[in-house]
Amino acid sequence: MDVTTGGQGPTTNRRRLRLLLRQLRLERGLSLEDVRREMDWSLSKMTRIENGSVSISVNDLRALLDFYQVRDADRVRSLLDLARLARRRHWAAEYREFVSPSYMDFLGYEDDSRRISQYHPFLIPGLLQTESYARLVVTTGPQFRVDNAAADARVQLRLARQGRVFSRAKRCDVRIVLDERALKSVENTDLMIEQIEQILSRLPDLDLVVLPGDTAADSVLVGPFSLHEFESEVDPDVVYLDSLPDDVALVEDPAVVAGYKASFEDLYRQAARDDDSRRRLQDIATSLREQPPA
Repeated sequence: MDVTTGGQGPTTNRRRLRLLLRQLRLERGLSLEDVRREMDWSLSKMTRIENGSVSISVNDLRALLDFYQVRDADRVRSLLDLARLARRRHWAAEYREFVSPSYMDFLGYEDDSRRISQYHPFLIPGLLQTESYARLVVTTGPQFRVDNAAADARVQLRLARQGRVFSRAKRCDVRIVLDERALKSVENTDLMIEQIEQILSRLPDLDLVVLPGDTAADSVLVGPFSLHEFESEVDPDVVYLDSLPDDVALVEDPAVVAGYKASFEDLYRQAARDDDSRRRLQDIATSLREQPPA
């Protein structure tokens, strides 16, 4: 299989390359220290290349492939092409100073997913947030309470992210289990009515189910997560765990990812679907409108 096919972004291509390079090293029975000594690189450089925190230059890759005795011209060309693709500009590069490297990778994997499955027991997921709700969440974190520029950038990043995921040109399947408790966690009535109306407007574009607040009481123990599944078999599925304040942690272990897949399916089965979900959202919005002014 040509590892450069499929139109993936730099994050996914960088992961493809690091997995392939690690496989080549292990096939030759080499340790990171063996490679470091031969290439005259630092151990930290080798570690960062194999964990994907940095991209490898084309010249360094040529030298590394020569050391690994990769002689097949087509394979060498494919790997060099992958390195070039991995060094392309990230679509959210202008926001890099305002978010963590792990969140930048999260955005990249999200961009390349064929299916995204999300659950959050306390908050409206970022893909569904209105600008007002997003600003409330962002400015709740202590580091952004006094940094208006950073808060504005992170809000705009959320809106840009939504535009890409729900773009007709980059269509992927989106499944969200929306915990009913998240619809009642903010006391600002007008803000939540606007938020529910936006969710209702998104329903044609995603598979959304509502988990009633009186069921699956232990679902809160699962914690918020986002499952990313990919089209190609060379791209293993990943999970991202929400880590406040507004950060994420990557999970790649296949057994753990499988566990989160099972958890999502369990939550999904327990939730109200289709017309029942829409009706629950509409009922909650109606009850909010009928509340007397504070």
